[in-house]
Amino acid sequence: MSLMKNLILALLLGPLAAAVSLANTNIIVNVINDTSHDLEMTNLLGEFSIPDDFPVVPADASMKFQFKHERKFTYPAAGWQPTLREIKPIELVLTYQMTNFNFGCQLQTLFDARVIFGFLEPSYKPNWQSRTAYTGNGEYSCRSVITQRMLEPPFSYTINLTIDDNNPT
Repeated sequence: MSLMKNLILALLLGPLAAAVSLANTNIIVNVINDTSHDLEMTNLLGEFSIPDDFPVVPADASMKFQFKHERKFTYPAAGWQPTLREIKPIELVLTYQMTNFNFGCQLQTLFDARVIFGFLEPSYKPNWQSRTAYTGNGEYSCRSVITQRMLEPPFSYTINLTIDDNNPT
C-alpha cells in the first residue's frame, strides 16, 4: 500500500518539481558612433539593474552596455517536463541626442518567450524584436541589428546600435 501512495504522490507533485530557477537575461547593447559628433543619452527606460560603470556624460566613441533582467525560468531537464513557467516580457528603450546638432536616435527592443504546447511537452518560443527611429534633417541615421541570441533560458542577446552619416563623403 505504501508503494501505491508514493506513486500517486509522485504523479501529483511531479509537475511542481520542474527545474525552476532565477536567472539574469542579459541584454548587451553596443552603441557604434560613426559620426564626428558626441552622443548623449537622454532617456533610458526598462525594468533592469543599472551597471556600476554606466556613463552619464556624452561620448564620442563606441560604447558597450549590459542590462540584467532577473526572471524565473524553467530550465530544460532530462525526462518528461509537463509544465513551463510563463516569462514576463522584457523591454528596453534607449534614446540618444547628438550634442550641438539636431539629431536624435531611439532604440526599442522587446523580448518575449511564449510557452507553446507541443505533442508531449511544452517548450519556449523566444521572440526578439528591435527597432529604431530617428529625428533630424536626414544627414545622419541609426539602425539596430540583433547579432547574438541564446536559444534557451535565460535567452540573453546582443544588439548593435549604429549611428552614422547618411551621406558619407
